[in-house]
Amino acid sequence: MGLFDFFKKKAVEVKHEETKKLDNVKEETLKVIRESLEAEVTFSIEVAEPAPLEELLKEATPSKQGLYPHEIMMLEYATHFKTSNNNFQNFWYYQYSVTEPQKLLDSLYERGFIEVGDLRSALEKLKLPEIKEELKLLNQKVTGKKAELIDRLMETGDISGLNEKYPERYYVHTAKGELELKENQYVSYLHKNRYMTVWEMNKRIAEMHYPYRDILWGYFNEQSTVHFGNFDFGLYRNTRLDMYRFLTEENKPKTAFRLLCEVLAVDLSGLGNNEKHLYEYEIEDPEFYLSLYERRLERFLPYNESSMVIAPGIVGFFKEMQSILGLNDDEYKEAILYELKQVQLPRSIFTVDECADILIACLHNDESTLSAVYKGAEKRENARLQTIKAKLKK
Repeated sequence: MGLFDFFKKKAVEVKHEETKKLDNVKEETLKVIRESLEAEVTFSIEVAEPAPLEELLKEATPSKQGLYPHEIMMLEYATHFKTSNNNFQNFWYYQYSVTEPQKLLDSLYERGFIEVGDLRSALEKLKLPEIKEELKLLNQKVTGKKAELIDRLMETGDISGLNEKYPERYYVHTAKGELELKENQYVSYLHKNRYMTVWEMNKRIAEMHYPYRDILWGYFNEQSTVHFGNFDFGLYRNTRLDMYRFLTEENKPKTAFRLLCEVLAVDLSGLGNNEKHLYEYEIEDPEFYLSLYERRLERFLPYNESSMVIAPGIVGFFKEMQSILGLNDDEYKEAILYELKQVQLPRSIFTVDECADILIACLHNDESTLSAVYKGAEKRENARLQTIKAKLKK
């Protein structure tokens, strides 16, 4: 879910063994069903060419010191680059539409945002074993942090010889460059987290004049409403998880915990994207709906090694959150139950109590409890399927 959110799809080739029942369904609906059922799918993706930089700049607003998002990003990375003979990553083109990154780097130097570093900045790029080897040649101690080792090497080493041995120089930020990065932290943050493009954030900052984190929080809520309204519960779940991570950064554990419980509820609901189609089939074609829902249940029930349980990463988040909130197991389960009861989903394979039991069991690697909970859910879901089948026979 959400694997290709940050790429424009130009072509998608899907290979899948179809049942006779699916043969009569439109191809577009088939794609929806395959995704929601997580059938064995092979994707072939061609990423569309990025928009020309000239087009992006028409709608962008420069910073106080006159830099655009792609220039600020290059400023962030500048200390990784030498004055010449650099290799640049593909993202400069595909994310920032930069076709000549070296020229961009040179431009930042000419405008005083970066300057050529000294010997120390070159030594800082060496690996720790390399620095220790230099100290060994001088019969110096090789214990301590990297900065301490460099200090020792600069104090006792042959500076002229070191300059000759390590002639390459890297760029460093000037005071002007440091100020630029401080005033435009959204560029680096969104490059790392990719919640939205830096171009979109640049546009919203210019229009709204709010701090970028406030804008991002509004964006999260905006996307959550859209995904929930479209029955895209997979995308909704991913957005709520992003909001959880965002809130942990802001040291707001109680609100973050609420969102994490919502992620748990969706994960154990069996709901995916485009669920509206499934509910339409329940009314318009119950027999077809039955075949689809049976296949969905196969992902969860019966309980075995291939059953869908809670992802290890989510279990890890819950472990961290229990420690942060300072709750024992009974208190934690009670808190989880309370939050799960606030979540409103159209349907779920597991009840609220079962979801809490599954999580606690995962936290303690309690296989026997997991098996028992899944057996109870299997019995209930089978009874429901039998009821549907009985109605179809009438």
